[in-house]
Order: sequence, then C-alpha cells, then structure tokens
Amino acid sequence: MASETTLLPLDLPVIDFLNKNLKSGEPEWDLTRAHVLKALQDYGYFKASFDKIPIELRKSVFRAMEELFDLPLETKLRNVSEKAFQGYVGQVPNLTLYV
Repeated sequence: MASETTLLPLDLPVIDFLNKNLKSGEPEWDLTRAHVLKALQDYGYFKASFDKIPIELRKSVFRAMEELFDLPLETKLRNVSEKAFQGYVGQVPNLTLYV
C-alpha cells in the first residue's frame, strides 16, 4: 500500500514595517526585532510589509539577487575578506545566519 503525503498550507510570517517609528532602543523597535528574530529562527524567512518601496524597485532587487545567486561557484569563492562574514560564506558548514 502506497503512503500518501498531504501538504499543509504554509503560514508565511508577515511583519509590518509600515507606520512604525522604529528607533534602536525604543519598545516598538525591540518588539519588531523580536518578531523578525522569531520568524527567522522558526521559518528561515518572513515577508516584510512596507508599501513605501515601489514595486519596480522590489522587482529590480530580486532580479539582482537572482543574478548574484546564479554566479558560478568559482566566482563566489573569489569574494573573500579579512572581516568575518564579509565575503562568500556559502561553504561554511553549520554557519548560523542569525544572532
């Protein structure tokens, strides 16, 4: 008898950055920061809601990211730095990407 896999809908965390007075050290900053950290720890990503960024700029950023991720590994490996986490770190096992 074949097993059946049921895909459950994914709850994408959405964090609203619009109409917030986000200044380091303020309670609203700390709360939003905690939401971002939890989303990254639990899901690895989140959707940032911030409508002040024009859609064309958002599309342009994602196109540039696709170009970056599509670079050959040899090219990525040439991006080195003396500073921690400033170059290509894709080959570091067990690297934590959040703090």
